[in-house]
Amino acid sequence: MNVFHPLVTYVCRRPLPRWCLSVCLAILLCGCRSATPDRALKLKPEPALDYIAEGFARYPVVALSELHGNRESAAFLAMLIRHDGFSRRVNDIVIEFGNAAYQPVVDRYISGAPVGRDELRGVWENTTQISGIWLLPMYERILADIRMVNATLPAHRRYRVLLGDPPINWSKVTSPADDDMNDWRDAHFAWVLEHYVLARNRRALLFIGGAHISRKVLFPNSVIHLLDARFPGKTLVVSALDAGKVQPAVAAAMSAWPIPSVVQVRGTWVGRSDVRTIGFTLAHGLIQDDVDALLALSTAPLVWDPAPHVDESANRELHRRRRLAQATLPFRGGLIRFEASTTQLTASSSAPLQQVLSELLRDRDRAVLVKAFADTRERDPLRLSTERAASVAEWLVTRGISRERVESRGCGAKRPLWADDTADHEAANRRVEIVTKTPTADCEPPRSFDGFGEAAR
Repeated sequence: MNVFHPLVTYVCRRPLPRWCLSVCLAILLCGCRSATPDRALKLKPEPALDYIAEGFARYPVVALSELHGNRESAAFLAMLIRHDGFSRRVNDIVIEFGNAAYQPVVDRYISGAPVGRDELRGVWENTTQISGIWLLPMYERILADIRMVNATLPAHRRYRVLLGDPPINWSKVTSPADDDMNDWRDAHFAWVLEHYVLARNRRALLFIGGAHISRKVLFPNSVIHLLDARFPGKTLVVSALDAGKVQPAVAAAMSAWPIPSVVQVRGTWVGRSDVRTIGFTLAHGLIQDDVDALLALSTAPLVWDPAPHVDESANRELHRRRRLAQATLPFRGGLIRFEASTTQLTASSSAPLQQVLSELLRDRDRAVLVKAFADTRERDPLRLSTERAASVAEWLVTRGISRERVESRGCGAKRPLWADDTADHEAANRRVEIVTKTPTADCEPPRSFDGFGEAAR
């Protein structure tokens, strides 16, 4: 109503002819109605399988959110790969739950060749992720299902499964300073799509957690940010909804939709709503700026399976990785931070820095790279981050770490941990990361991952 305030004031203060008052009233009523859009007319649910299949006529990549541990999400993929329009258009399915070092194994398995389970299980058991969620049977079944469908398709229409998680050899990750490639995940997903799909004029479904394809996610450098920057307009983003996590107005609308269905969001009342109305807690802003379409898998709350409990005696290696991940936090967890616009460390940085020192004094053969970062609002971030890295390296040297073992590098404002939308997030970006010195250790992940898979095998 604010836009009509001058007109209301004018009408109220001055005597006007009756016809003029009628016109003014009509204008006000029209304005009020347009401010509250007719929801039934604005949202147009479409059959989900057809929508995604037909999306490949316009986009070489369709990014579909995979709800980790969700039964309906896995069941929808099973329907999708059997859809005739989908199989006629799609060449590749890029998955999150597979270590790329096992790409040759999966290629053989999906093609129908005999592959033993002991060899195959490394695909999902040896990723960078340590939650154990990929141990759920549904992920092994997804691969078996694609293999089964391929057996029914002509050779030229069979899917290739591309493993999106970076190649990692966990037997070589033994120190908290070792880079376990977790920081490189999104860069690797983007490289897989660029190298194997877009550069070869193929089409791919990217089946991955929603935060990776959320354009307004709070984590910069997600795969969708990299794809949109390098290949603008080439990716359609479809994110699944959980009726148990959306606000009542959205749930009421979903209750009338056929299942499964998709709604395009741009220009709709849903699209103009905040992402929090649909339970997207890791993003900010409007839904239409975050995703292109929303997928309804059920009108009821979705069914989730938690990561299975893994007893340490049954899987000592997984527990070793979890302990290592905890020990890694002082090195790469953003716990060593700086006050704004200075090289002065925050008071809370003392304890994690002491933990780093203790580990390096124990592991005396390990050389490290000290990487420092600035937030985007600090002046001359490259100079400031270079000074910060040098100050932390000097702190280590003066406490007994030989200078030959420590190299410092300023990374400017590259690769922030968080969007600079709050003071707390800015503070988290003013940090140090300390990693084992290797040929690939740098401020940013490598532009190409060619050869990494062979090295990890």
